[in-house]
Amino acid sequence: MADKVINSPMTGKVIEIAVQDGATVSEGDLLIVIESMKMENELFADQDGTIAKILVEDEQNVSENDPLVEFA
Repeated sequence: MADKVINSPMTGKVIEIAVQDGATVSEGDLLIVIESMKMENELFADQDGTIAKILVEDEQNVSENDPLVEFA
């Protein structure tokens, strides 16, 4: 089971995935960009860690609270 899951804060479309499975990230690193209502919302790591799995694909539509990234 993942230590932590980052969920989508809004409904929108994934327009950028800045990390990949197995990547080591630091707090503040860009993870994913979601476009909603022509605005880009950047999601950043809120902790240091390793990305266990990216749960979405580029151009995928997501809903609020959909899981996006699992930390190991």
